Amino acid sequence: MQFTITSAVTLLAFASSAAASPLAARQDALQDWQVTDLAVSVPMGRPGSYPWGTLKANITDPNAINLGTSSDGSQMIVPAGSKGVNCEAKWYINGNSPIGRAWPCDATSNGYWFMHVYEGTNGFSSSNFDLKFTRVAEKIYLDTQYKATFEAKGHFDSRGALGGVCSAGECNWGLLQSKKPFKITPLKA
Repeated sequence: MQFTITSAVTLLAFASSAAASPLAARQDALQDWQVTDLAVSVPMGRPGSYPWGTLKANITDPNAINLGTSSDGSQMIVPAGSKGVNCEAKWYINGNSPIGRAWPCDATSNGYWFMHVYEGTNGFSSSNFDLKFTRVAEKIYLDTQYKATFEAKGHFDSRGALGGVCSAGECNWGLLQSKKPFKITPLKA
């Protein structure tokens, strides 16, 4: 069997594009975010007790984010390791819940973080809820803003990732040591 030059070039082009495609896909894939700490404290409503529930979380994004190319050809890269620290929901337990609003995390460089609390499998309770974390990665360069938003959602309950107890008029739940870090998959919003 004889190969012509055209056949050989076609075969090489096909082989190199097939080999390059999986590599490009791997480079674009995001690593899971890591919930490194989570604590929930809710009073049981005894008269005279503190009437505020709190949910605090910390999260880390191990991904470097490429926000694009600037007008001078520089790559706008936000470094890996951004942390959403002290993300905190606080609500009045006599009639309110933490659902339905954005809760801020501490300020960070190159953007900001916030979280939303959602109902779990049977409504919201301090031991059964979902959290959605949002990371806005941004950079200003040559008077131009470069920005991308990513989100990741996870389910937390006492039959999985949470451990805790209710006593002395208060329920306290936290991320089990064996579940740290709790991984959730980010997507570009």
